[in-house]
Amino acid sequence: MRKIFLFFALIIMLSGACKNILDVTPTRVVGEENMWNVMEDARAGLIGVYGLCRSALADNNRFWYYGDVRMADFDGTTREDIKSIHNNELNVQYPLVQDLSDWRRFYAAINAANLFIERAPEIFKKDPRYTEQNFNLDMAQARVLRAFLYFYIVRLWGDVPLITTSHDGEFANKKREDQQKVLAFAANELIASVQYLPYRFNGAFPEQTGQYYGRNIDNWESDLVRKHTAWGILAHIYAWQGNYAETARYAQLVMDAESNLGLATAAFPINGSNIRRMFRGEVNDEVKAVVLGFGHRWRPAETSFTGTIEGLTLAQPLVNNRLIQAIYVPKDTILSIYKEAKDDRFGIDTLTKNVTSDLWFTGFDRPYPMFKKIFAVADVSVQNTNVPIAYFSSTTVVNRMEDIALLLAEAKAVLNDRPGAIVILNKIRTKHGLPVYNPLVNGEAVDAVFSERRRELLGEGHRWYDLVRYKKIKNNDLEFNDLIQSGGIYWPINRNLLIQNPLLIQNTYWQ
Repeated sequence: MRKIFLFFALIIMLSGACKNILDVTPTRVVGEENMWNVMEDARAGLIGVYGLCRSALADNNRFWYYGDVRMADFDGTTREDIKSIHNNELNVQYPLVQDLSDWRRFYAAINAANLFIERAPEIFKKDPRYTEQNFNLDMAQARVLRAFLYFYIVRLWGDVPLITTSHDGEFANKKREDQQKVLAFAANELIASVQYLPYRFNGAFPEQTGQYYGRNIDNWESDLVRKHTAWGILAHIYAWQGNYAETARYAQLVMDAESNLGLATAAFPINGSNIRRMFRGEVNDEVKAVVLGFGHRWRPAETSFTGTIEGLTLAQPLVNNRLIQAIYVPKDTILSIYKEAKDDRFGIDTLTKNVTSDLWFTGFDRPYPMFKKIFAVADVSVQNTNVPIAYFSSTTVVNRMEDIALLLAEAKAVLNDRPGAIVILNKIRTKHGLPVYNPLVNGEAVDAVFSERRRELLGEGHRWYDLVRYKKIKNNDLEFNDLIQSGGIYWPINRNLLIQNPLLIQNTYWQ
């Protein structure tokens, strides 16, 4: 029993911080006979699923390499392996690129969810303290996390094995299933789970009353999946499939949840100056805007040296133990993204060339401008010195309210509800000091929406997936359309997986 809790504690506290732990092949330590008997086992098992989800995204900084570096706005400063990802050269033999083509981290988390879903009913039968409400709530969270993971890996590899039962420390030899089947499974899981999830874990909703596992909302705010989390994932699933009617439906449900979430200022609490509060995981309106996130907060000892974007984007003088950052946004790209005056995120006077707002970037006069939008550096110094070290605590924000709002605007623009799209777009634009949408300046509504997503969500793991959706909608880029049709938008499957499982077939583009 002690081994079980130690295992999960290490995952939660050190995921991303200790490379050795993440390199260990997952084993079914939770299969011991004395597990799955009491309510505390359920808590440990569910937290373990969350921990493995976070580890899968954090390990080797996957979340940002996948979403922000591959053919996106960030490029490598000096490292050729990062440059190859940026250039979509994914068949190279760099260890980093090979590791990113391996999906086992995600399947370890999926297996933990499968195991919980199978075994939690045993606790419900054995321990009267494990109430029906608690059981239903826990099962719903595990199902939502599993659905999210399947959606995430489908966007990366296309067709993937669909595994819904646990396995004893070995990855089952299963063929890849059609991605539409996998996405349909994920959507059905999300829809079935919503009824058991609250809007917040504050004890004020019928799905969760009183304290949750003996803790109040300050311990759970934004850490756990909730009702609108499932709706947000559904909205993104349908957008990826091009089903914008369903995208609009579920994105609207997220936006309508505002009153139940206690959000201020029309569900858009984020502007250029206060966004860091959200990424720091502080309990405030900014954190309430998180739809799905995985924290690395200081107080629960979840901070780490790697696995957060600061480990890639920060260097001297913001942190003193790194001479140069690993990734950066080139100056020309910054100017093409933030080209409108009065933008509080970043601005530059076209006449004087003076920076007018440097909230999200600093050092524009240097060869590599530094991205500081996400900046949650723990206040830790080397013993007996005053030198701060790069020890990071930002939340990996998968979705937030502004993302879902702009996804709704995207859906409305595609569905020819131009006025509806512009209303949402203007709320975000004016929040950042920009004038209202002008078609002569900002182009077609759908173009303006994707431009705003690029400005607002930079560094949050969205750009690559946005680019794919945008190119599908516009259908006017022959080279990119060929990449889509040939399967080049997916990652190759790691060759070790192909050797271990003869039922797997490499993505055609990478054969």
